[in-house]
Amino acid sequence: MFTFSNAVEAGGMRTMSLPPHGSALHAPAALGGYDLVWALAPETLRAQLSGLQKAGKLPSEVLVGNLEKAGLKIGGEDADRVRLAVPHLTLDASTPRSASLELLFTSGNMSFYNGFGNRSNVLKQSVAGWKLTFNVKLQLEPVALADAMQGASPDCARALMRFDETRYRLHALALDFDHSDLMHADPARSQLGTENTVLAGNFVNFIGAWLREQAAGGSPFVLGYAAVRATPGEDALSKLQPGSVSVAAAGTLNLLHMLGRKASSDGRGVAGGPGLAALRPGYAPGCAARAVLSREVFFKRFLKPLLIDPIQQRLTQLPDYRNLRVAPDGGLNREESFNEKSGVSATMDNGARAVFVPNASGWGYRDHVLLHWREGNRLSHVRESEQDLQFSVTVSSQPDSMGVPRLTVDLYSSLMRYEWDRASQKMALFNRKVNLGKGWARSTMHWAMRLQFVADDHGAVRVAVTPKRSPAATDSGVVGMYMVSDALGHLLNMNKLSNEWEGNPASLAVLQQEVVSGFSEAATQLFAQMASQLVLPAGPQPGCRRVQLNDDGNIELDIGW
Repeated sequence: MFTFSNAVEAGGMRTMSLPPHGSALHAPAALGGYDLVWALAPETLRAQLSGLQKAGKLPSEVLVGNLEKAGLKIGGEDADRVRLAVPHLTLDASTPRSASLELLFTSGNMSFYNGFGNRSNVLKQSVAGWKLTFNVKLQLEPVALADAMQGASPDCARALMRFDETRYRLHALALDFDHSDLMHADPARSQLGTENTVLAGNFVNFIGAWLREQAAGGSPFVLGYAAVRATPGEDALSKLQPGSVSVAAAGTLNLLHMLGRKASSDGRGVAGGPGLAALRPGYAPGCAARAVLSREVFFKRFLKPLLIDPIQQRLTQLPDYRNLRVAPDGGLNREESFNEKSGVSATMDNGARAVFVPNASGWGYRDHVLLHWREGNRLSHVRESEQDLQFSVTVSSQPDSMGVPRLTVDLYSSLMRYEWDRASQKMALFNRKVNLGKGWARSTMHWAMRLQFVADDHGAVRVAVTPKRSPAATDSGVVGMYMVSDALGHLLNMNKLSNEWEGNPASLAVLQQEVVSGFSEAATQLFAQMASQLVLPAGPQPGCRRVQLNDDGNIELDIGW
């Protein structure tokens, strides 16, 4: 056994403590109970409204009312033409399902008759510089793909074509004028250049009616399109597509996703819930949006099925060391032996196999076996053989070769093999055993593989793989009149041990080729799904620019051009 005296011979202990049995993954700041929050930057929102207005999708002029029928008219020809600046939206976290729509009038007149019943004199009131702000509702409205495609820009149309109506339901993210109060302006955010309260009130009512007319055939204020799966997906990536989506304002315009499922009835996934305004503030130049995926989803529903489980399957294919070393003419000393395996209650006989155990930063695996037995008769040996196989998967933020922090997954595997032998010979003359000394040998082998998520120039996330092999570290020694001077060569077959380490089903080369390559492809698809959750109506569609582990422990994507 690796006792204190043996440890002195072997240079000290070398094992690592087991991961706590049943420990849970670190639970970071919640995203209001949602799996994914997609937050559109205010600058991008303004750019979209500007693009829609330039393309003629949003009105740039106002013409409403009739002098003969209503006694008031806003807009007209020549100097009376009322022009609108690009509409501006303000998103207040205190009203998560609403936004403030600001209309700035840059020119034109409002015409009305002078006095009640007097239609002989028409007065003009300039509205240049007037600002009118309504509190309007945000809504996700079902829309047919054909209707969304009608008049869509080429970039928008190409993005929408991904959503086959047999598998997806499309929703338009729009301002809902039907359920908004367009009879009353927000006095704190409106500036009307008249002290005539009646005239000001009429102006508000007429512009409100004009907005409702614009939305009669569907709101022109479509800020984007989002899709949810019509039926649940079968594979891991399909299960990470939205099963439901909601919208909320939290300083940014947020899409709130439940991936592969609907919002639950226990309070998870409630619009405006805690955490929705806690997204990291500030957007880098060219960053259109930020998508934040919950750590729990990334770990349990992506890393585990696509990385941890395949590695686990290959580790289980390895022979159990408990069954490999059985003395041919001696018995196992069960008191001095042990069989320690992570995640299970292993005994010397129940055949349980080690499993990965979650911890604060990922997963840990350990299969640690020590066998103690006696063999021989006249020339006898007390033998110990110990193997400690460990594997860890750690998620963190680490700098790349250029010093840029990256979302990083580190794989690490180590194997320690220790052999100890104490020989004795039975002397007939004295009828007792004579100690012939003891020898020990130890070899430790390990490798590491770093996976870093890097966005390329085309907006796709690639996994940069950096494997690192380390040479075996060996030490050995003898005490007394042991039978050989080279205990390492006598007790350990290093060629056989190295070949088994390099060629087993969970080796560096096998995992890189059979597991990590497929995982890398899946990661590219996952982050492409995340980056394309909202189809913008104007201009080119953004892609992923950076992936990182944020301060809350969630997975964060910067999305832009």
